[in-house]
Amino acid sequence: MQTCEIRQGPCGARGEESTPRPPAFFGAKMAYGICCILIGSDIDAPTKFQKMTYAAFSKMDRQAALEVLGSRILNNINSTFDAIKFCRGKGYCYRLSSDLFPLVTYDKAEMAVCDLPQHGLIENAFLSIREYLAANPVRISTHPDQFNVLATENEESLTRTVRELNFQSWILDQMGCPADYSSPINIHVNNSKGSLNEIAGRFKRGLELLDANCRSRLVVENEDKASGWSVKKLAQLHGETGCPITFDFLHHKCHPDGMTEEQALRLCHETWGEYKPLFHYSESRDAANPRAHADYPSDSPENYGLDFDLDFEFKMKDRAVALFEERLLQTVGLT
Repeated sequence: MQTCEIRQGPCGARGEESTPRPPAFFGAKMAYGICCILIGSDIDAPTKFQKMTYAAFSKMDRQAALEVLGSRILNNINSTFDAIKFCRGKGYCYRLSSDLFPLVTYDKAEMAVCDLPQHGLIENAFLSIREYLAANPVRISTHPDQFNVLATENEESLTRTVRELNFQSWILDQMGCPADYSSPINIHVNNSKGSLNEIAGRFKRGLELLDANCRSRLVVENEDKASGWSVKKLAQLHGETGCPITFDFLHHKCHPDGMTEEQALRLCHETWGEYKPLFHYSESRDAANPRAHADYPSDSPENYGLDFDLDFEFKMKDRAVALFEERLLQTVGLT
């Protein structure tokens, strides 16, 4: 998979209803984040991303398949632009969808972005986003799928991971996003084979294979399973690599590993240095499966006096954020 040279520029089921406790962070300079899709009632249309499977692609004439794929990718970029403008109007951050460019990084498809008939239109769409963000800053991030494992022992898997992460960084480049932790690429270590030192060593090797801009954006997130990477374990990885740690409230609740929420959050916050952290917030759908995300929030996260942005990972996306904001105003008597 190759990308094409495109001009770059600068940019700056819900549980029982309950009254949330007064949030410590009300009035703080915290931006809430929307993850990928908009489904709210105060927008013209929901954000819809179009996919294409390799099975469907390979059954078509090559040129016809590229035409269809290019049309869908262009739709996805335009839908992303709509979402960015919505987030700007609300003061939100925005996490890019992982489905913007279906098949482009899939090795069997053997294509580059410049193979698409709509390449020129795609370049212009990126230019429009880049110019908009330069005048109307929105914090943009991405969270590639969990099959991207830098610490894998499998060389083919590592090659695919490096290809995908570099491509995600390339997308951020085309939007003019800064090549630093203000536009983070968030991943999980997602590997438990070997000692912490062995896994950290493989992760560090994988990190060194990434493009410079990708490395300068990469952050790692605590995991929710008992065998996964807790904040405590990630602190060791941070010492080896310097990668900031993304604090996920729900994941820590599921896998605290002996640390209180405040201890873990403060540790993560410190790893971001001069950059404002971007953390994740969700709640359990139910006790039967505590790792499953709820549709809507019923509580408020604590910020312990620290400043950070917060992606809302609830199933109802922007509707969940809108409900949360409404409850905040009610809590402090502004409605």
